[in-house]
Amino acid sequence: MDNNNEWIAIREDEKGGIKELSQLLSEAGIESKATLVPGCNTGKCGCRYLLLVQKDDAQKAHACIEEFHVEKYPEIKASQEWEAEGKCPACGYCVGENAKECPDCGLLLIIEG
Repeated sequence: MDNNNEWIAIREDEKGGIKELSQLLSEAGIESKATLVPGCNTGKCGCRYLLLVQKDDAQKAHACIEEFHVEKYPEIKASQEWEAEGKCPACGYCVGENAKECPDCGLLLIIEG
């Protein structure tokens, strides 16, 4: 690994979440660091933390974290599949392309245009 490689932030979360992901990456052989979000220097203000990895490892780290979340929360995969099929990611109801809200469960749908 190149020691001159740039460190980049890949996640922002509370301390416990960042610690968990840092441990996950370490087990996968990906070096990471945690740092306070700029603007908080004590860590006692309820601030959030950044998870940093070297730029060359970012894609591998994202894949590792995505796999972890799918295993921890299997419903994520179903929601992603439903969304790709034009269905509500919460309940699976078929929604129109321009729907702003699911008519079945009421979930507000965010459509990027």
